[in-house]
Amino acid sequence: MNDKTTVFVVEHVGQVVVVEPLGDESSFRYFDIHNQANRVMRALDDPSVRGVVVDLRSVPTLGWVMTSAIVRLVRNLDYRGGMAVYCSASKSNVEQFSSMKLGEPWSHHDSRDDGVAVIRELIDNRSASSEEGP
Repeated sequence: MNDKTTVFVVEHVGQVVVVEPLGDESSFRYFDIHNQANRVMRALDDPSVRGVVVDLRSVPTLGWVMTSAIVRLVRNLDYRGGMAVYCSASKSNVEQFSSMKLGEPWSHHDSRDDGVAVIRELIDNRSASSEEGP
Protein backbone atom coordinates (compact mmCIF):
# COMPACT_ATOMS: atom_id res chain seq x y z
CA MET A 1 0.00 0.00 0.00
CA ASN A 2 1.25 3.45 -0.88
CA ASP A 3 1.54 5.83 2.08
CA LYS A 4 0.98 8.83 -0.16
CA THR A 5 -2.56 9.94 -0.76
CA THR A 6 -1.80 11.75 -4.00
CA VAL A 7 -3.74 9.66 -6.48
CA PHE A 8 -3.81 12.12 -9.39
CA VAL A 9 -1.31 14.70 -10.55
CA VAL A 10 -3.13 17.60 -12.18
CA GLU A 11 -1.40 20.06 -14.50
CA HIS A 12 -3.10 23.08 -16.10
CA VAL A 13 -1.89 23.89 -19.61
CA GLY A 14 -4.05 26.85 -20.58
CA GLN A 15 -7.56 25.59 -21.31
CA VAL A 16 -6.39 21.98 -21.03
CA VAL A 17 -5.99 19.99 -17.83
CA VAL A 18 -3.69 16.98 -17.80
CA VAL A 19 -4.70 14.33 -15.26
CA GLU A 20 -2.26 11.56 -14.46
CA PRO A 21 -3.34 8.73 -12.18
CA LEU A 22 -0.33 7.55 -10.17
CA GLY A 23 -1.56 4.03 -9.51
CA ASP A 24 -4.57 1.82 -9.21
CA GLU A 25 -6.58 0.18 -6.48
CA SER A 26 -3.59 -1.98 -5.63
CA SER A 27 -1.74 1.26 -4.77
CA PHE A 28 -4.50 3.31 -3.14
CA ARG A 29 -7.60 2.87 -1.04
CA TYR A 30 -11.00 3.07 -2.74
CA PHE A 31 -11.87 6.13 -0.64
CA ASP A 32 -8.69 7.97 -1.67
CA ILE A 33 -9.27 7.32 -5.38
CA HIS A 34 -12.83 8.63 -5.30
CA ASN A 35 -12.09 11.48 -2.90
CA GLN A 36 -9.30 12.78 -5.12
CA ALA A 37 -11.33 12.14 -8.28
CA ASN A 38 -13.94 14.48 -6.79
CA ARG A 39 -11.25 17.13 -6.31
CA VAL A 40 -10.20 16.74 -9.94
CA MET A 41 -13.84 17.05 -11.02
CA ARG A 42 -14.09 20.36 -9.18
CA ALA A 43 -11.01 21.57 -11.06
CA LEU A 44 -12.65 20.50 -14.34
CA ASP A 45 -15.79 22.46 -13.41
CA ASP A 46 -13.86 25.67 -14.08
CA PRO A 47 -15.53 27.15 -17.21
CA SER A 48 -12.12 28.05 -18.64
CA VAL A 49 -11.24 24.33 -18.87
CA ARG A 50 -12.20 23.13 -22.34
CA GLY A 51 -10.36 19.81 -22.50
CA VAL A 52 -8.60 17.11 -20.54
CA VAL A 53 -5.77 14.73 -21.32
CA VAL A 54 -5.70 11.59 -19.20
CA ASP A 55 -2.06 10.48 -19.04
CA LEU A 56 -1.91 6.74 -18.29
CA ARG A 57 1.86 6.28 -18.32
CA SER A 58 1.98 5.41 -14.60
CA VAL A 59 -0.79 2.79 -14.67
CA PRO A 60 -0.04 -0.17 -16.96
CA THR A 61 -3.30 -1.94 -16.15
CA LEU A 62 -6.41 -0.17 -14.93
CA GLY A 63 -8.78 -1.91 -12.58
CA TRP A 64 -12.47 -1.22 -12.13
CA VAL A 65 -12.13 1.44 -9.42
CA MET A 66 -9.67 3.65 -11.33
CA THR A 67 -11.51 3.10 -14.61
CA SER A 68 -14.80 4.24 -13.04
CA ALA A 69 -13.10 7.33 -11.58
CA ILE A 70 -11.66 8.25 -14.99
CA VAL A 71 -15.01 7.66 -16.70
CA ARG A 72 -16.69 10.02 -14.21
CA LEU A 73 -14.10 12.73 -14.95
CA VAL A 74 -14.45 12.40 -18.71
CA ARG A 75 -18.27 12.22 -18.64
CA ASN A 76 -18.42 15.31 -16.43
CA LEU A 77 -16.41 17.29 -18.95
CA ASP A 78 -18.23 15.81 -21.95
CA TYR A 79 -21.64 16.77 -20.53
CA ARG A 80 -20.69 20.41 -20.57
CA GLY A 81 -19.16 20.37 -24.05
CA GLY A 82 -15.52 19.74 -23.19
CA MET A 83 -13.27 17.23 -24.90
CA ALA A 84 -11.05 14.46 -23.62
CA VAL A 85 -8.27 12.29 -24.98
CA TYR A 86 -5.84 9.90 -23.33
CA CYS A 87 -2.18 9.20 -23.85
CA SER A 88 0.73 6.93 -23.01
CA ALA A 89 -1.55 3.95 -22.44
CA SER A 90 -0.45 0.33 -22.39
CA LYS A 91 -1.88 -2.03 -24.99
CA SER A 92 -4.42 -3.41 -22.49
CA ASN A 93 -5.57 0.09 -21.52
CA VAL A 94 -5.90 1.10 -25.18
CA GLU A 95 -8.03 -1.98 -25.83
CA GLN A 96 -10.17 -1.26 -22.79
CA PHE A 97 -10.78 2.42 -23.57
CA SER A 98 -11.18 1.93 -27.33
CA SER A 99 -14.39 0.06 -26.71
CA MET A 100 -15.84 2.75 -24.42
CA LYS A 101 -17.90 5.54 -25.95
CA LEU A 102 -16.79 8.44 -23.77
CA GLY A 103 -17.52 11.35 -26.09
CA GLU A 104 -15.51 13.01 -28.81
CA PRO A 105 -12.71 12.72 -29.58
CA TRP A 106 -11.70 10.22 -26.79
CA SER A 107 -8.74 8.94 -28.77
CA HIS A 108 -5.32 7.64 -27.81
CA HIS A 109 -2.11 9.61 -28.38
CA ASP A 110 1.47 8.53 -27.89
CA SER A 111 2.49 11.33 -25.56
CA ARG A 112 1.12 14.00 -23.26
CA ASP A 113 2.34 16.71 -25.64
CA ASP A 114 0.52 15.05 -28.57
CA GLY A 115 -2.69 14.84 -26.54
CA VAL A 116 -2.50 18.48 -25.47
CA ALA A 117 -1.80 19.56 -29.07
CA VAL A 118 -4.85 17.67 -30.36
CA ILE A 119 -7.14 19.15 -27.71
CA ARG A 120 -5.79 22.66 -28.35
CA GLU A 121 -6.38 22.27 -32.09
CA LEU A 122 -9.94 21.06 -31.49
CA ILE A 123 -10.60 23.98 -29.13
CA ASP A 124 -9.29 26.41 -31.75
CA ASN A 125 -11.43 24.78 -34.46
CA ARG A 126 -14.56 24.95 -32.30
CA SER A 127 -13.86 28.58 -31.44
CA ALA A 128 -13.36 29.47 -35.10
CA SER A 129 -16.59 27.66 -36.06
CA SER A 130 -18.62 29.43 -33.40
CA GLU A 131 -17.20 32.82 -34.41
CA GLU A 132 -18.21 32.25 -38.06
CA GLY A 133 -21.78 31.57 -37.01
CA PRO A 134 -24.45 29.79 -39.06
